Amino acid sequence: MADYDQLIDRYVTMWNEADPDRRRQQIAALWSEDCLHANKRAEWRGHAQMMERVTGSYEKSIRDGGYRFEPLGNTEGYRNVVRFNWYMRPANGGKIAAQGFELLTLADDGRIQADYQFIDPTPT
Repeated sequence: MADYDQLIDRYVTMWNEADPDRRRQQIAALWSEDCLHANKRAEWRGHAQMMERVTGSYEKSIRDGGYRFEPLGNTEGYRNVVRFNWYMRPANGGKIAAQGFELLTLADDGRIQADYQFIDPTPT
């Protein structure tokens, strides 16, 4: 995958997506069938669990919380590994409410094989 920034833009768009059908299509396009998304609270595997994970995050943070996820703009990639930071802030602007770091490994076809998420302390 030569354009890591484009991958991350698509990744963040998926988390902000309101339409469930488009969200499902984005998951299929971005993630390998046997994918893993993990943080210190839980793990999700495969497209069906990723749909549950992304939908739950969307409903809590975007739909009900009024936030948006955005990449920080510091994407770096080497071979099949990509790292970047993101933040969540009110959709109409304002103070950052959450931020984190993602480490992705990519399958041979360029889709996400594994995503390790680390939540960083929120700035004060």
